[in-house]
Amino acid sequence: MSRSPFRSPRRRRNLGPLLAGFVAFLVVTGGLVAVALQYGAATRGTNSTTTGVPATVSASPQRESPQTAKEAAEAFVRAWESGDYRSMYALITRAAQQEIDEDSFVARYEGIAREIGQLSIEITLGEPLPGTMRFPIHVVRESARVGRLEEDNAIPVIREGDGYRIDWTPSLIVADLGDGRVRWIPTVPQRGRILDRKGRPLAELGLVNKIGVIPGQIQDEKLLLERLSQLLNVPPETIRQRYAGGQPDWFMPVATLPDPIDPQLLQQLAGIPGVVVRQWPERVYALGPAAAHVTGYLSEVTAEELQTLAGEGYEPGDRIGRTGIEAWAEDWLRGRRGGRLVIVGPDGRERRVLAEVPAQPAADVVTTIDLDLQRAAYEALGDRVGSVVAIDPKTGAIRALVSRPSFDPNRFILGLRPDEWQALNDEQQRPLLDRATQVGYPTGSTFKIVTMAAGMEYLGLDAERVFDCPPTFSLPGSSVVWRDWNPQGQGRLTLHNALVQSCNTVFFQVGAALDERDPNLLPQMARAFGFGSETGLPELPENPGLVPDPAWKLRERGDYWARGDAVNLSIGQGFFLATPLQVADAYAAVANGGTLWRPYLIERVTAIDGSDRERTEPKARGTLPISAEHIAAIRSALRDVVARPNGTAYSVFQGFPLPVAGKTGTAESGQDAPHAWFVAITPADNPQLVLVVMVEHGGEGSRVAAPIARQILDAAVRSGFFE
Repeated sequence: MSRSPFRSPRRRRNLGPLLAGFVAFLVVTGGLVAVALQYGAATRGTNSTTTGVPATVSASPQRESPQTAKEAAEAFVRAWESGDYRSMYALITRAAQQEIDEDSFVARYEGIAREIGQLSIEITLGEPLPGTMRFPIHVVRESARVGRLEEDNAIPVIREGDGYRIDWTPSLIVADLGDGRVRWIPTVPQRGRILDRKGRPLAELGLVNKIGVIPGQIQDEKLLLERLSQLLNVPPETIRQRYAGGQPDWFMPVATLPDPIDPQLLQQLAGIPGVVVRQWPERVYALGPAAAHVTGYLSEVTAEELQTLAGEGYEPGDRIGRTGIEAWAEDWLRGRRGGRLVIVGPDGRERRVLAEVPAQPAADVVTTIDLDLQRAAYEALGDRVGSVVAIDPKTGAIRALVSRPSFDPNRFILGLRPDEWQALNDEQQRPLLDRATQVGYPTGSTFKIVTMAAGMEYLGLDAERVFDCPPTFSLPGSSVVWRDWNPQGQGRLTLHNALVQSCNTVFFQVGAALDERDPNLLPQMARAFGFGSETGLPELPENPGLVPDPAWKLRERGDYWARGDAVNLSIGQGFFLATPLQVADAYAAVANGGTLWRPYLIERVTAIDGSDRERTEPKARGTLPISAEHIAAIRSALRDVVARPNGTAYSVFQGFPLPVAGKTGTAESGQDAPHAWFVAITPADNPQLVLVVMVEHGGEGSRVAAPIARQILDAAVRSGFFE
């Protein structure tokens, strides 16, 4: 089956701070509801939802004993429903209190509620059995682990002193409990894989190496700590703390290393008595930092989060998707744990099964990403700060999305070193930030296709209209001077060649003329190209960018729109901001003839039997308000940017086996070095890929971004992407 738009049952952008994976996890505690025990109240329960694991409180004050058996039973039920276990203890017989102290009594109830995964409890009290003071009860527990759990039991009441008390035994907590314990034996489904479009894993269950200590096998603790600290780069005290609580024969992990492990390191570790290396199944990210902003990462749920997530089946120690597809597709990827809730005796043998639920298998998520292209884009960008977006112009499917600096999601599984933690929190580098979708930039000359489209549609220009391309441009009566990138100017150019040679001053003229006609015309066309709003990408957070206009400037800046604002906007400068994804989507619309698609990263969700649980259908979100003739004129100019000697990217693509169209961009950044842009469309005559390269403060687009694009496309050809 298929649905469009593609939806997740729950879209989780970021379920907690980065620190979530590294805090100590406490048992979830429900709030204690103080209830005055009013004997003679209704016998129906209050359906309390606070009974998860109540907070421990001080001993309850002494109360007057209930004067009837029914009052005693009612008070016991009401305290139980509200989680007031200490008040319950005050109601049991002195003989029972001799058998169990108050703290142990409270701990017994709390522990069983926790083991059941109890969310609420409701108890219906019946009339006593004829001739007895045994009151039947029907207990309904809502459990995060097994759902609805019902049983019948009975509360025995006896007269004691001047009142009535509960003749308590452990079997009153759960029928037939006796000296046993309630245990949850989970069945945890393997987390689903994240795959590229060809079924190759981006995230899957793989192997890591756990370095552990068996305390009873240690011969020289000082030597062990010194050598392990040196080999693992972990402080000795940290290592000691990680195995200190273990029994002599326990394997106590102290560090995790990726697989395969260096043979020399393995040999050195094997030479330390008490140290053992074991392979362990864990989440593994095949491309590491190269696809980190696509896959996202996992970390453990916090005690705070468990207050709400426990109701969805999460337990302490569980990992949850924090960003990227791991977060967005969490409900599909995690499956749902099953298990058996049983009573076990002191010897550990099962006495009775209280409930059993099957595990629900996780699903695999098949992305639109091409693994080879993703890797090539990451490698081509190198150590530069910036991003790469590759998109299929026929559907909006994203084939590659890279942001640098990046991070390695494997480190969240292996454990972050202090220096890695510090790097993740570097406010300058910000490696967790997805620069492809979350950062808006001035786009420089890549915006000129918008100005050209507006000039043709609103001013009646055509591609052969001739303009002067002087070295400078000024508005009448203004002292402000705008400059072309060529200090000598470029002579007389057609509008076609003005785009091919990227003449700023021609586009300044067009922008000023549009503003004179109507200041909203150029902003209006920019929005029609998808700028100024989110693209609708479902899986990742986005920055909407900014398209300034007279109303925006007056509202946000308290100032009136000036013609100079339109001049700046005509080449993607001034207040204008756009993400690399928006630029890719806008050029995809030009490449495909005018359809503005909603980009997407998930192709389908596949069940364990191979059937599709969800499938994405391409969704158009707009159509460019440009005639087919004008779109063809823009595409022709973009082709000549690469194909003709006067094009700004001509030299970069010499010898490339496929026809390429493109546009260079060099955007003022507020610093000495401008941002470098390049957009490639290939094959130019039948586009299969739109590629955007953006390098922050990288320099000129033709010298920096265009060669990176060429390197990526060379790799795409070698991998057979265009076959």
